[in-house]
Amino acid sequence: MSDPADNPPLYLTPQFFRRTLEHGLQQINLQVLGVQLINLTRGGENYCSNIYRAIIRYRNANNCVLETSLIVKSLPDEKQAILARLNIYNKETIFYTNIKPKLEALMWGAQDASSPWTLAAKHYYSTTQPEQTIVFEDLCSEGYQLKCRQLGLDFEHASMVMRKLAEYHALTMVMADREPKTIVDRYPFGLLHMDAIKSEPFKLLFGTQLLKLAALLGDCEGFGSITTKLYRYHEHFTERVLKAVYPLCGQHNVLNHGDLWVNNIFFKYDVHYNVQEVKIIDFQLCFHGSLGFDINYFLNTSLELDVLRDRRQELIDIYYKILVDKLEHLPWVKPLPKYEGVMDEIREREAYGFFVAFGFFPLMSMIGVDSEDNSLKNFHNEAFARHKVQLMFEGNTKTLESLKCTLKRLDELKMFD
Repeated sequence: MSDPADNPPLYLTPQFFRRTLEHGLQQINLQVLGVQLINLTRGGENYCSNIYRAIIRYRNANNCVLETSLIVKSLPDEKQAILARLNIYNKETIFYTNIKPKLEALMWGAQDASSPWTLAAKHYYSTTQPEQTIVFEDLCSEGYQLKCRQLGLDFEHASMVMRKLAEYHALTMVMADREPKTIVDRYPFGLLHMDAIKSEPFKLLFGTQLLKLAALLGDCEGFGSITTKLYRYHEHFTERVLKAVYPLCGQHNVLNHGDLWVNNIFFKYDVHYNVQEVKIIDFQLCFHGSLGFDINYFLNTSLELDVLRDRRQELIDIYYKILVDKLEHLPWVKPLPKYEGVMDEIREREAYGFFVAFGFFPLMSMIGVDSEDNSLKNFHNEAFARHKVQLMFEGNTKTLESLKCTLKRLDELKMFD
């Protein structure tokens, strides 16, 4: 475990869950009969919050005894202090209470109403007292499952995500055009805030990861010239990362999810274990900007090695087809994006994808036992960070193999020249 205590916060009382249910179910006169709380917080997976499952027995106004399962996302002060400038609670609460319902209503009007389109888990309740807390439906209780973050997604699962992402992006394009104050003004930056990139802890952690990658590649046949280019990249580390991220906007802008990777994607299956539905969680790092951000982030963090190597372009083509198809059926009055225009948008964010590949992907794919004590606070300790960087690149063999594949492709695109 990282920091969270095994005991859940004291404010998660039956009274708290009565308010939660009445708000989420839009019912009154509920009586909570019992609550079982399970700590789901995992080191290496929950950096911004503590997560609990609440199994609640309650009696409704009709005197029926029912049971439901909810997910409680608690954002304690000690975790939020490091990321205070990101306004995580406000971003996610506004997304679930204002933006998500409008996006889903837009899609209901654009397709067969017999199968309503849903993007994410249902929101039940948000409060800042006594600490920032958001409560959602438990997707696992609805039959959804997570895939393994160390292995990544096969083509079937990845293509489902690209379809969902394209639909989501199309909807946010329409909403940003109609409600710029909600989308453009409220979500001006994501995780890589300019001040964070310029900070010494940022360069210490991610710069060390780049140097470790370069050192490992130096021992691999055929990577000599790439290794030299990586060391040269590190000499101008802050400037290169800033250039990869800013300006955020391009020709085709959307409300980027900002953290679209395996652990934020749930899948539902039929009786033959064929994937049928996908839902996305954790909209706390959303930002308005080029669609190339989300695509490069997902492709560089969440694919099985053979999919990354052989079917990357196929996934992008699926995305483009669905994006245009949905815009054609939505109240979108501007010209439809051209294929080459979208490809240019993705290529222009390849440098961001490279940062995600060496900066975030090794952390995300760490073996569970190696990441149990990971936390933002611990990573501010230089000795801890250096030890973890070694484990990131050497603990999971898939990590280095995936990075070698990505670097070969980017080198062929002359990105490091």
